[in-house]
Amino acid sequence: MNSTIMRGAPPRTTAWAWATGSLATGAVFNAMSLFALFYMTSVLGVGAALAGSLLFAVRLYDAVTDPVMGAISDRTRHRWGPQRPYLLLGAVALPLSFALFFNLANLSVAVTGTMLLAALVLYSTSYTVFAVPYLAMSPTLAPSYDGRTRLMSMRVGFMIVGVMIGSAGGPLLVDVAGDGASGYSALGFGLGGLAVAAGLIAFAGTAASPTVGTGQAGQPPAAAVSTASNRQDTLAAEPLPTLGQQSGASQPPVQGNPFVQALDVFRHAPFRLLTLVKLLQLAVLALALACTPFFFRYVLERPTVEISYYLALFSVAGLVSLAPWRWIITRRGKREVYIVSVTLYGLGMASWFLWQPGEAEWLFYARAALLGVFSNGTLVCALALLPDTMEYDRLASGQNREGMMSGIFTTVEKIAGALGPLIVGLLLEASGFVEGTDAATQPESALMAVKLGISLVPALICLAAVPVLIAYRLGPTQLEAMRGKEPSAGVREGNRLCD
Repeated sequence: MNSTIMRGAPPRTTAWAWATGSLATGAVFNAMSLFALFYMTSVLGVGAALAGSLLFAVRLYDAVTDPVMGAISDRTRHRWGPQRPYLLLGAVALPLSFALFFNLANLSVAVTGTMLLAALVLYSTSYTVFAVPYLAMSPTLAPSYDGRTRLMSMRVGFMIVGVMIGSAGGPLLVDVAGDGASGYSALGFGLGGLAVAAGLIAFAGTAASPTVGTGQAGQPPAAAVSTASNRQDTLAAEPLPTLGQQSGASQPPVQGNPFVQALDVFRHAPFRLLTLVKLLQLAVLALALACTPFFFRYVLERPTVEISYYLALFSVAGLVSLAPWRWIITRRGKREVYIVSVTLYGLGMASWFLWQPGEAEWLFYARAALLGVFSNGTLVCALALLPDTMEYDRLASGQNREGMMSGIFTTVEKIAGALGPLIVGLLLEASGFVEGTDAATQPESALMAVKLGISLVPALICLAAVPVLIAYRLGPTQLEAMRGKEPSAGVREGNRLCD
């Protein structure tokens, strides 16, 4: 392992390449969050409640596949490392399934329903195959507390670019290509092609990255080298040494049912609390994105292309704020900054309820910029805390379960992403929303439902995250105290946290 890794930060080229993977997931995830419900209701003519329920139901499937993928990642031994083979598979399958979903217009009603379900399941599975192992690489790439903040800030930077492409470039692409079935078809193929390229960069650029328990980047443990001539270079479900062990050292294997292991991970309060906060935070983002096309079209009465301008400013403001957020987090603490940023984000969302026709144009764009800054602050904090929580689990349990925890976090990400369309779909259905055409005149009750869905409802969810963050107390002092202790001692030390 090179000296840069030993100091706690990966080589810059490796870090940039790995972070590029977030451009792929950010682009497709945000495009799906922004347009999936609108596309299903206004282009395909699916009922709002049914469309929202279908998007949510697929996430229940993720609750099964994500922990399983995490367990597979934890137990895989391969000459490329335990995660990279899945990055290659997911980098190809994810964009293809995304393109399929947005090319289902002009089919019969029966075929459309079947193909929608198939495309959503394929998309969800592909996202899992890529995102779970991808996230599990982070604590190995950056072993130090501050190194993780730097690595994850890079990831957030690429994620913001992906968000900008998916949620700001997406509407522009739809508008240019026809603002109908042809526009969404162009969206599927255009962003799908970009995601392939970004995913392959993440795969190729991490070829020299360290693997858990290896003596050299990209090489298998010493015990495996001695038997290399007797095995094939295929995936095998074998446990890898714990992070930080010497090459060839033994480790308690990750054994048993992956769902039992997933429940066991939740015994540790830091991960339990962080997961709940992440669920609430991403539900806010998904709710806002799902509401945005309806809000622009029916409440603000602005064309689809203006979503691009709004979300471009949102994304640029977030990107510019990345370095200041990192500076503030280093000096004030991850949890403390998280509490402030999520509170400000909630207040910013609530301000949309005060919008009235004729409001000054500068207020419209000021909201975009401020919400981008506050949203980015929450993302940086959440991602910087996750590797710390993964290390805490390893120190407390004596097992290497980054893949399992990554799988759970990815499941939460997807469930939160589906909660937005589900809530919006139910609100629209209850308010008398007219499906089948995006040019339909909507009743006042539907307009109020859209306005609530983009303002007060997400604001309340943000505020609900604050007491959960207050209960989270894992920091560098606690981690340092646990290092070098036996797992049982680590459990006793950890049980004093967040209780």
